[in-house]
Amino acid sequence: LKLYYKNNISLTDFDDETADLYRRFLGVRAAKENSTIGDAVKVDDKSCVFSSTVKDSGSITNSVLASVNALSVEADGAIIVNCTAKSIKAGKNAVLYNIVDDSEEGIVAGEGDVIVSVTEEDGTMMELKSKHSICGGKAWKQVLDGNTLSFEDVHGKNKDSNVSAIETKRKHLHKQASASFGL
Repeated sequence: LKLYYKNNISLTDFDDETADLYRRFLGVRAAKENSTIGDAVKVDDKSCVFSSTVKDSGSITNSVLASVNALSVEADGAIIVNCTAKSIKAGKNAVLYNIVDDSEEGIVAGEGDVIVSVTEEDGTMMELKSKHSICGGKAWKQVLDGNTLSFEDVHGKNKDSNVSAIETKRKHLHKQASASFGL
């Protein structure tokens, strides 16, 4: 997780040669690509926003967003990937991945929070929570606070899943949720 965070947040460092090589490897040509950002949304010069829509409000600083659909995003030093919600709030070192949330409150992640949604073939979604400071390898067999299963249990439950069917279902869930709040 720490390496994932380090590599992906490096996209925001436009003065680092290694980060530049990483952007080139990923095909990133600009900090903002294929995105619709509302006039009231403040995005700093370091943040990278790809294939995302943030319609109404927010402040995005030192963060990386990819395939995010929301009315409002507040992110500071966060990585948010493939998330759809009315509102997304992510503190420093937070990582949000594959979450669909149609509640009024939306997705809320404090400093160092890691929240990942695992989708099953029938569309059932389960959130797994961790912290930036926790090594998933060392905690592999533990049921962490806020979870009902360990990482090992989730892996065992889903290792033979049809990932194509899951991706099709996940796309439908994102589209359905974003349409419900006008995106």
